[in-house]
Amino acid sequence: MSGLLGIRLLLLLWGCGCLWLTSPTSAALVIFEDTEAPEEMTGSATWLQKRSTNETMPQVEVHSVTVDCTVTSRFAHTVITSVALNRANSSKEIFFEVELPKSAFITNFSMEIEGKVYVGEVKEKEKAKKQYEKAVSSGQTAGLVKASGRKMEKFSVSVSIAAESNVTFILTYEELLQRKLGQYEIQIRVKPKSLVQQFRILANIYEPQGLSYVDAQATFLSNELLPLVEKTVMDKKAQISFSPTVEQQRKCPGCDGTLIDGDFIIKYDVDRQGSLGDIQIVNGYFVHFFAPPDLPRVPKNVVFVIDRSGSMSGRKMAQ
Repeated sequence: MSGLLGIRLLLLLWGCGCLWLTSPTSAALVIFEDTEAPEEMTGSATWLQKRSTNETMPQVEVHSVTVDCTVTSRFAHTVITSVALNRANSSKEIFFEVELPKSAFITNFSMEIEGKVYVGEVKEKEKAKKQYEKAVSSGQTAGLVKASGRKMEKFSVSVSIAAESNVTFILTYEELLQRKLGQYEIQIRVKPKSLVQQFRILANIYEPQGLSYVDAQATFLSNELLPLVEKTVMDKKAQISFSPTVEQQRKCPGCDGTLIDGDFIIKYDVDRQGSLGDIQIVNGYFVHFFAPPDLPRVPKNVVFVIDRSGSMSGRKMAQ
């Protein structure tokens, strides 16, 4: 437990936003010790790993990973919760990594270690950057958000856990779903990197306009895992769940490799029988959803540009 009382975690955002702020400037998250733990911490999933791999037996165990996604009127609220245990007789460093859509914004990140809760706070970019550099130089726990590809951002943080102790990570992010190619898509990147005692993905969708169809698939689904995707669809509500056991996660009988590695994707669309679309009014604000189905296709001109400037020299031009 030594060193935990003074723990401070700063999460600096590089590039454009995973945090939604009222001002257009970039921002950061700072984690500090909270003397009063929040009463409500429902949640979902996270991916963890230990830095040292020299031990023959894993001393850091990922006990649970849960992804809990709630969608209401095309707005997705996702909570990722994970619990890791340090079974060694000395402190260990544990990594928490999650990839989330670039269009999403983080609304909360917290850690619970031995009954103490450390909660994130939004800071202005320049001030947060100085705190981040100070934290790194003094050897304190620090984390950041950075690009991970065209569609994803990677959130990562590490923390040192005392012997025979555990840590709970809770990450919450939100996203306004965009309709593309006639459907809405929820993409959940799952990479636990090891077998998990309790693994679950649960999504609840509610659309007042009504649901026309709902589909769930994953890049890692085999013939054995496919029946584990349970889907219940009603007029305006749908629930999708996926909860494999430890044995069902294994790549092969007796091995420690996991099949859970890839994207879990939920696609759906709403009922669009009304020609005027759907208008929702809440607290004096309104939103109008419409997607006219019979508009003529608009002619398009496609222009290809080949950049041969100095900045493209070397490997870029060869590609």
